[in-house]
Amino acid sequence: MAKYIFLIFSVLFLSGCSIVDQSTHDKYNNLDNSDIVIDTSEITESETEGRVNIHILENGQPVEDADITLFSRLAKEAEVWNEEYEVKKVDDHYTADVEIPTDGLYLLTLNVKTDHLDASPIKFFTVGELDMFEEVFLQDYQNDDSAGGHSHH
Repeated sequence: MAKYIFLIFSVLFLSGCSIVDQSTHDKYNNLDNSDIVIDTSEITESETEGRVNIHILENGQPVEDADITLFSRLAKEAEVWNEEYEVKKVDDHYTADVEIPTDGLYLLTLNVKTDHLDASPIKFFTVGELDMFEEVFLQDYQNDDSAGGHSHH
């Protein structure tokens, strides 16, 4: 008797899983394609301010009204300081001028909110020479990222 009850519940469960409303399917499969590009190529030396350029696209078009918060810190001193910077809209992208007090491995964290997007991408970048701990960290981070085969934009 227990076999039959189990069989009936299994069939009901599996048939319930296949009944998906088309609007629910569309809601989760027809999301806007969003891209966030954090460009640190203008940051070339320490003891200066460097410009970070941020490009936010939805369906290939620049986003005009993103609410962005940018934090920067030296990766090995994450618990010592974490600076917040003002982000400004310039033409079809956003910019922020960040202080780079010393050579090393830096971490940028963004909080980006739009009508269709709520994301917190991060980016590591280097300025000048790295110390041994930063080199090991960066190597481990790159190995973990490539082994997992995952990416976030």
